[in-house]
Amino acid sequence: MRKILKDRKFLILALVSILLLVAPNGFYSAFDKDEPKYLEAAHEMVKSGDYITPYYNYEYRFDKPILIYWLIVAGYKLFDVNEFGGRFFVSLFGVALVLLLYLWIKKWKDEEFAFWSSLILLSLLDFIVMSSAAMPDIVLTFFIAASLMAFYNGYHENRKRCYLAAFAAAGFATLTKGPVGLALPGLVAVVYLILRRDLIKTFKKIPWFSGFAIFTVIVAPWYAAILKKHGYLFFKDFIIFHNIERFTSKIPGHPTEWWYYFVNYPWMFLPFSVIFVFAVYRFWTDRKKLLVDDLFMFAVVWFLIICGFFQIAHTKLAHYLLPSFPAFAILTAYYVRNYREKLPYYLTAVLLLFLIIAVPAALAVKKLPLAAAVMVVPIAVSIYFIFRSKEPYKPLLYGFLSTMILFKWVTLPVLEPYRAKPLIGKELRHMKLKNPNLSVYSLAYTSPEIVYYYGEGKIPQIDFRKAAELLKDKNVLIVTRENRLKRLKVPYRVVDVRQELLTKHRLVIITSGEKR
Repeated sequence: MRKILKDRKFLILALVSILLLVAPNGFYSAFDKDEPKYLEAAHEMVKSGDYITPYYNYEYRFDKPILIYWLIVAGYKLFDVNEFGGRFFVSLFGVALVLLLYLWIKKWKDEEFAFWSSLILLSLLDFIVMSSAAMPDIVLTFFIAASLMAFYNGYHENRKRCYLAAFAAAGFATLTKGPVGLALPGLVAVVYLILRRDLIKTFKKIPWFSGFAIFTVIVAPWYAAILKKHGYLFFKDFIIFHNIERFTSKIPGHPTEWWYYFVNYPWMFLPFSVIFVFAVYRFWTDRKKLLVDDLFMFAVVWFLIICGFFQIAHTKLAHYLLPSFPAFAILTAYYVRNYREKLPYYLTAVLLLFLIIAVPAALAVKKLPLAAAVMVVPIAVSIYFIFRSKEPYKPLLYGFLSTMILFKWVTLPVLEPYRAKPLIGKELRHMKLKNPNLSVYSLAYTSPEIVYYYGEGKIPQIDFRKAAELLKDKNVLIVTRENRLKRLKVPYRVVDVRQELLTKHRLVIITSGEKR
């Protein structure tokens, strides 16, 4: 440990990771449809004292196992119920993955290669996004990566305890997101051993009984407890629907198109999405030479198996590919360190130049504060050095990381007052606390952000007939989108209106009274 703490590159990675992924996490409200659900479910756990069953909006939520909720609850216990507390331990897994990747690659390659691989991982846009949100994907990615690294160590060093560590990490991955936590590292390991023509011999060396015993000790207690408590209801919802049906069939609200990942690839892997395309071509032409390098071969298998697995799966979401990101970072580092081609960097600079123009333009069109555009300054400066540097990946990395730090520390806080859903939720909470007799409903509309920031009980969803009945009561508040109001045929009074930040929709709170 003392040796690690004297490692200057390790300390730089730790500092930048914390500065980017952890420290600013209290400066902005919950995003997306998913993060507020996890934050609210953990909040309801704290209020109910039931740490076995996840609930969201006071209804069962069986789509993910328990570990993510426990991590959020732990953050709440330490920092109170707020965004920073909810994200704290989850984001630490992003930091831990960057540092783990560095230490592992340093063990098998060299310090420089390890440093740039880890910095590339830290810079990837979707890695930053998912490491900054209270969701299970970065935790799953950490444990899958840890399992694969432990397997690799065990195989090449013939060490039993490394294999056991791989089983343990797979157990925690399974406790994070279900059977995929065991299936993915297992599939990567099997394909890797087949390619090395060493499957049977290695299988005989793996301590299967001890390994699965450790895996079971980690996984079984919660699964047994929730099955005992909810029985077939949990089995049907979690195993059948959220694992089998999600993989094999279309789920409402989730894309299934075969081209989904290709379309989302450019932003997910920024700022290296263009560069990696050139890397793939070079890797193919030089494959005989490169595949002699065992770490390269392992990274190729890791990346292709995980991307292929989720490409085959019927239900697709961008963050499903996150477990492939460490392998992507390794492969990208191979390219940027060994190939001195300038064209991919020049094309990347053009793409980033477009973003530099688009950001202030979008702010101006939306009439939002131009101070939020300060984030583009570092990447604009880096473009100049990309064209002049002999190692253009360095200014690209420095510029993009600086841009993302400013995005989280400045841009998001500046835009926070324009976030309609959190503001509506907080306003409903304020009115409920002033008048405990108020009842709150959601009309033909749902918003997890509003549910989380309301935080004073369930917000039932109602239809227009039910709304007409409820609006006879002066102690009723209904939240909906403004365009829904034209279907209401009874008098109502608008309490508040908020413009959504990224859409043309406006949110309204209405109550009984004269229509206006």
